[in-house]
Amino acid sequence: MNEYNKKWFYLIILSLVWGSSFILIKKALLGLTALQLGSLRIVLASTFLLVFGYRSLKRLSLTDWKWIFLAGLLSSFFPPFLFALAQTELDSGVTSIFNSVVPLFTTIVGLALFGAIITKRQIVGVFIGLFGTLALILTGMEFDPNQNYWYSIFILLSALGYALNINIIKKHLYI
Repeated sequence: MNEYNKKWFYLIILSLVWGSSFILIKKALLGLTALQLGSLRIVLASTFLLVFGYRSLKRLSLTDWKWIFLAGLLSSFFPPFLFALAQTELDSGVTSIFNSVVPLFTTIVGLALFGAIITKRQIVGVFIGLFGTLALILTGMEFDPNQNYWYSIFILLSALGYALNINIIKKHLYI
């Protein structure tokens, strides 16, 4: 498979995994607590990453480990617990919509904390995504006003963690 097709293949697999995770979390909460589910997700993700990334561990410097530890906390440790907790009160669709603020947060965090250079095209794309997200959130709130939308704070904290993680990787761990 050539590089171009390989990228599309990976994107499709990632979309299926990431897109289905919200409904899978909701279904898993029928038999597990939020703490149990978050812990299970961390164990599974850690095992997967260790199996496929074990060889790369030897090449890491002490400085790399500091950034990997921080990035891991922000993107792989806290979010599984926060998502599971949020979905005890929110539908999986609402959760996925709130999670779509990651590009906006990534842009803001990159500009504010990491000195990222953003193109006009990227800014336009982020704002188009923001308007779409706001429209979906407002429509969802009208459709089902009985949800406890305060729990969306957990999703927004996760999105902020993802944004910090993306910028940490880009600035400190990019090869």
